[in-house]
Amino acid sequence: MTSFHFDEKYLSQIPALQELINLGFTYLSPEQALVERQGKRSNVLLEGVLRKQLKEINRILYKGDQYLFSEENIQSAIQKLKNVNYDGLLKTNEAIYDLLTLGTSLEQTINGDSKSFNLHYIDWQNWSNNTFHVTAEFAVERTRSLETARPDIVLFVNGIPFVVIECKAPNVDVGEAISQSIRNQREEYIPKLFIYAQMVMG
Repeated sequence: MTSFHFDEKYLSQIPALQELINLGFTYLSPEQALVERQGKRSNVLLEGVLRKQLKEINRILYKGDQYLFSEENIQSAIQKLKNVNYDGLLKTNEAIYDLLTLGTSLEQTINGDSKSFNLHYIDWQNWSNNTFHVTAEFAVERTRSLETARPDIVLFVNGIPFVVIECKAPNVDVGEAISQSIRNQREEYIPKLFIYAQMVMG
């Protein structure tokens, strides 16, 4: 069993991480990622990164001038993403997909005039304005349990987990990676991670 884990790490996981870093992803150790998650394994968003990016990529255009969203609205946008009502994995993932692609409308008062303005989670127009992180052994607390499940690699865009990857040694069928990812999506495991994932790989 030990050699299996050794092979998986050194022949699959580490080369994948190196390739992703070469592609421009910033590596976060599991400890660094946990700090960005406010020290909570039940939280799958890198909230520190997300907060910074929402401020960075969003501007309100009003009567020819640019304004920042208020701190309250930035917090409200984070809470909207965190607290999407869970209605099964598929429907909840669809609701989050809408938020990620369309953004959310928030009311803000500028010079005494209150209007709704759109805030985006991802800059789809200028991809280089987004931030990209990768971490390994991403421990997520299971539903109604203190136990964790640990996907091998998770990729983040602006602190949001977009891709989940399971790595296996070359002598192990890739079907095992797929089975593991399917298991992790079950209600009793970590669906809270997969409601955000846009791609799952083995």
